[in-house]
Parts: sequence; C-alpha cells; structure tokens
Amino acid sequence: MLLVVLALQTTMFKELRPFDVAAQVMLLFVVCAGIQFGIGVGAIVGLVAGMMFDFVVSTPAGLGSIALGLAGATAGLYLYFFPSPIWWLRLVSIAVVSAIGEVYIFLAQAMIGLGAVLELRVLRIIAVVTAINVFLSPGFFWITRWTLSERKKTR
Repeated sequence: MLLVVLALQTTMFKELRPFDVAAQVMLLFVVCAGIQFGIGVGAIVGLVAGMMFDFVVSTPAGLGSIALGLAGATAGLYLYFFPSPIWWLRLVSIAVVSAIGEVYIFLAQAMIGLGAVLELRVLRIIAVVTAINVFLSPGFFWITRWTLSERKKTR
C-alpha cells in the first residue's frame, strides 16, 4: 500500500498544489498508522515510508526516513493519552502531528544544509499540509486499518 501512496505522492499530489504547496500523503499515511496502532507500528511504517520516499526524490537517503519515523512515533503517543478515542479528537491529533511532522522534515533538512529559514512560507506550508491531511484523514484511517490490521485465519 505504501507503494500506491508513494505513487500518488510523486504524481498526482505533486501537480495538485493548493496555495502552491504539495500535499504530504506519505506523512498522512504514517500519522494514521501511528494513531491507530501505536508507537512501534508508527515508527516502522514511518521508517519504511521515508526510505521509499528518499529513493524517489533527490534528498540524501535516510533523511525522510528519520523525519517520518519520528512523526510516526509521535503519532503513536496518541494511544497512551487517549486509549478510547473520539472521532473529533483523532482529527485534532492528525492536525497537531501533521504540523509536528512538517517541522521534523524542515529540521532534518536544516541539519544537512537543505532547509529553509523560518519565514512565512514555512508557516504557510505547515498550515496547508495540516488542512489537507485533516481533510483526507477519514479515508486514510480506513486504508491504514485495512492494510495494517492482523488477519485471522479461517479454516
């Protein structure tokens, strides 16, 4: 499923740019996985998704993996604080962790000299990515639940 999300990220969502900002559906998939299944699953999905994304874009290998792995682990903390979540609380957590995930990406880029200086453009990127992720999150919750849940064997 990550391959499909990566294909959508690098094709459709690269061209559809509301307010000149590309949506981050890889980040959204990782955050939804972390919120639903906890820190371990969120971190592993983030590491794998980030490494897949790094092989497609021209950033150094491991940069996106670190940022998305941290975002997935941060999203996984949600289950510790809210063991029986309400639907609107999940949307709030998607917004918060998406913003934090974008900050992780900017910090990772800044550590190797690729990052942008904190300016209004960065705040606009965080706001637009957060809004898009909240809008698309119900579908991605369903996709991550379907993809990552354990199946029972039937005989």
